[in-house]
Amino acid sequence: MAKSPKTYNVTITNTGADIPCRADQTILQAAIAAGIDYPYICASGNCGACISRPESGKLSHLPQSDTSLSPAQAKAGMVLGCRARPRSDVVIKWLGQSGS
Repeated sequence: MAKSPKTYNVTITNTGADIPCRADQTILQAAIAAGIDYPYICASGNCGACISRPESGKLSHLPQSDTSLSPAQAKAGMVLGCRARPRSDVVIKWLGQSGS
């Protein structure tokens, strides 16, 4: 029997929402499933619309386009909501415009 992935709590400071996010799920996927209007366009790491700033917690990252985050943004710790998976409870704020 397969073990279920761990679920973490993700707090989205833009809305104040606390949502569950499985370790095999991206922050964006969990937000959409919870009915949160997290900004995105492509959901595949190419456009940068879901750029976000983690305020606490640990994340892992799926591959993304080299142009979706500037080197300065990456160095400052910014992530893409569509490429970030929780590895602990996370507090995050999106920086893009609301609305998908």
